[in-house]
Amino acid sequence: MRIVGVLMLVAGLAAATVCVRLGFWQLSRLGEKRTLNAALRASERAPALVVTGDPPPAARVLDQALQASGRFDEAHQFLLSGRFHDGEQGVEVVTPLRLDGSPTAILVNRGWLPADDAATARPQDHPEPGVRTVRGVVEGIRHGAGGPSPRALAGDSVALWSLRSLDADSIARRLPYPVAGYVVREAPGQGVPARPRRSARRPHDEMTHLGYAIQWFLISIVIVGGTAALAWSRRRRAGPLPTLEASS
Repeated sequence: MRIVGVLMLVAGLAAATVCVRLGFWQLSRLGEKRTLNAALRASERAPALVVTGDPPPAARVLDQALQASGRFDEAHQFLLSGRFHDGEQGVEVVTPLRLDGSPTAILVNRGWLPADDAATARPQDHPEPGVRTVRGVVEGIRHGAGGPSPRALAGDSVALWSLRSLDADSIARRLPYPVAGYVVREAPGQGVPARPRRSARRPHDEMTHLGYAIQWFLISIVIVGGTAALAWSRRRRAGPLPTLEASS
């Protein structure tokens, strides 16, 4: 019976140790997210890199503020499906910005539009003609992400595609000119139209990791307490160990 009790205690301590390690791992993830959010806030406050000529490479401007001037190519637009705002479903409109003095365009996330099916909308009803100056934070685009191909939508004389997320290779095949390997999420501000609805980049979730860490630590406490209580109960039921009396 003693061996069984010892094995139970060892197993309980091992399980509690694993839970504690998982709790500290969640705290490390929390620290990473806080670092990323601090960098995001700093980039939003920092002076924007002004693009003149060809757009800079992604490695130089990723997660940084960028400003560029040009004309939106509203004949080629992309709708990112399944985007929500205040609980209402919709899409985000991504439009290439043809730069002055460069053949390479920059993709611009112009913001959110409502959509009953969370996939289709009419960005052509919200034109932004003429030379526009765009300021926002640069977000990366995956290469060769796979998944479903962009779905072509009927858009009068406009080439319009619906897709879940941007893929640089897929986007490049659908545009008649080169495009930088990132997208600028345009920030709201003076002179920016109300629709599509611009929004700042969402910060990384921190509270989830904190909640998970607390849960793992509580589970470890419950395991240790429960194992100790069970071991004590078994010992009491077993009673004192028999003793051998010496014969005279």
